[in-house]
Amino acid sequence: MKPDPEPWYSTSLNLWQLAGVLVASWTLTKTLTEGWRRTIGRRRYVTTRLRKITPGVRHDYVASLLGEPTWQSTKHCTRVAPNEPEDADDEDRKVEVTVRTWPLSKLCYLVTWCEDEVVVMYGITTTSWWFRPWIRVHETRIRLGKSPFAALADSAVIHRAWLGNRRFGYFEEHYFGNLGGYRSWYVGVNDFGYNAFPAADDWFDPSDLSHTLLLPDRRKAYRASTPINTVVVSGIALYEEIQEGTFFGLSLGIDQDLVRLADPEYHVLDSRIGRAHRRIRAWRWNLNHRSWEKKQRSPQGQ
Repeated sequence: MKPDPEPWYSTSLNLWQLAGVLVASWTLTKTLTEGWRRTIGRRRYVTTRLRKITPGVRHDYVASLLGEPTWQSTKHCTRVAPNEPEDADDEDRKVEVTVRTWPLSKLCYLVTWCEDEVVVMYGITTTSWWFRPWIRVHETRIRLGKSPFAALADSAVIHRAWLGNRRFGYFEEHYFGNLGGYRSWYVGVNDFGYNAFPAADDWFDPSDLSHTLLLPDRRKAYRASTPINTVVVSGIALYEEIQEGTFFGLSLGIDQDLVRLADPEYHVLDSRIGRAHRRIRAWRWNLNHRSWEKKQRSPQGQ
């Protein structure tokens, strides 16, 4: 009886080849996906995740979408309590709010304000011409970094502006009650954001001791020409500091003095890219300043 002939294929060899092909395919797919997220697809990748964030979600959910935040700090606020007796203790209304900030692919910054690890407010500031998403403020669509304040009806509950030697900003609050889901929209100009322009010093109301209100005609001109680069959405943040206008401090959204230290131009260890960033920032500042001066001299600015 003759033994069976040797098979023309090797079972073990084919299994190893198949495993190698699967590993190589998985590695290639992951590399291409990461490359897409970091280059031409990063705008869509960031936008898709920002759409999933709303007031009331847990911080862990936001971290699962975007990873851990780069900056984190805390602030103490006083919760609004209507019909409170006169002998009530204010300490019972004190709450700790955690502020977290994410830089997202050099396109924008996300800031969340959390109480008991629940997001009560979040804000987006665009820092790039390449990231100008459409934002829906109730029934009005605006494009962040491009649409002026005049795209929204002048129905702001409050509006505030500030101008210093280096820092500036402006924001206004819009509230639509039940139709807007009892949310408040704060739209404004962040001095670290894209296409940011300050109000002129002589545009402020001299009768306002806080120096935060603009003259009506100057505010109308500012709203018509200045684009919105920051939007903050609040759903359940009921604090006295918000009503007093001191909650955001000098910045609606990100804090320039905090996040700018992570730029290469501020690195302690010098490098060529850091020097290049410093030259580019100086050139952009001069360009924006000339554009701002030109607006001030224009008939609309007058």
